Amino acid sequence: KEKKQKKTKGKPENDGEVEGNVQSTNSKTNAGWSVLLKPPKSNVAERQKDTDNPNDPLKDDKRKGRKRKADNVTNGDGEKVIDNTTGKTGNKKVKPNDTAMVNGTNRPIPNGAKTSEKSTSTNQKKPVKEAFKSDNLRDKLVESLKGSRFRFINEQLYKIPGEEAKKMFQQDPASFKAYHDGYRLQVEQWPMNPLDRMIKSIQKMPKDTIVADFGCGEAKLAASVQQKVYSLDLVSNNNGVIACDMANTPLESNFVNVVVFCLSLMGTNLVDFLLEANRVLKVGGILKIAEVASRFENVNEFVNNVKKCGFELGTKDLKNKLFYFFIFKKNRTVLKGSTKIKPFSLKPCLYKKR
Repeated sequence: KEKKQKKTKGKPENDGEVEGNVQSTNSKTNAGWSVLLKPPKSNVAERQKDTDNPNDPLKDDKRKGRKRKADNVTNGDGEKVIDNTTGKTGNKKVKPNDTAMVNGTNRPIPNGAKTSEKSTSTNQKKPVKEAFKSDNLRDKLVESLKGSRFRFINEQLYKIPGEEAKKMFQQDPASFKAYHDGYRLQVEQWPMNPLDRMIKSIQKMPKDTIVADFGCGEAKLAASVQQKVYSLDLVSNNNGVIACDMANTPLESNFVNVVVFCLSLMGTNLVDFLLEANRVLKVGGILKIAEVASRFENVNEFVNNVKKCGFELGTKDLKNKLFYFFIFKKNRTVLKGSTKIKPFSLKPCLYKKR
């Protein structure tokens, strides 16, 4: 007994002690005895490293099997830059000799490196495009309003005599400008402008030819030929236009060689217009007419009515789908009131309401 007691007294510190995570598997082990199992040295070293640096990203990545991310690189503006060692490129190029912040320290950025954020140029393209779109929309709305007003005024001119049309424009001069602005937009949509054909035909005539342009509008005919042209319209929008009613012009009788009606046979009193043309024309003078094809219900009836006003038909061109062209020649003088000619007019150009 004494020997056994001495042995137990020699090892009192290790009673019931298990080193590390290894515990005794025999719960019936006699008291006073313990088993000491030391772990391998390599495992102890790894545990020591883990406890020394628990927040190490390498340890976390090694456990999860993921690659270590590249260091965050930022330039002087605070924008992130991809480290060139990763081989990846961002969306924004960095200027040569630029510097960036790499984990809190300034480092030079090599040529060709790119930032991860998109470039924000001073010349922003997006606002320019938006402004361009808004300008286009505004222009379209203005053109639409001009076109609508033109159609309204145009319909009124077809339904009233020339004298009333003149009064209408005198009371509201802005409506005359609006009418011609809308007319200009309308012409741009046509495959051809009949006035251009008139201009070409007059350019071939002798230079001493005198022309009267009834319903001249913006007086393009006078500006396009060398011949002397008297531009007549309800309102004078420039110094070269004579403001008057087409049924009563200030021109002398038997004075001009050519009278032009280019899309201007409007109103309900066409007989008065044609008789005025007969008055100012010399015998043998030319009457040139261009009108919208859809306005003619019966072309032969129209030709016969013109003949009653002192003209004979020279040529007619009905080949064009949009416009008809006529050339008449004055064969006699017909005074106003000397004969009773039944009033006639052409169909008005009516537009669909939008």
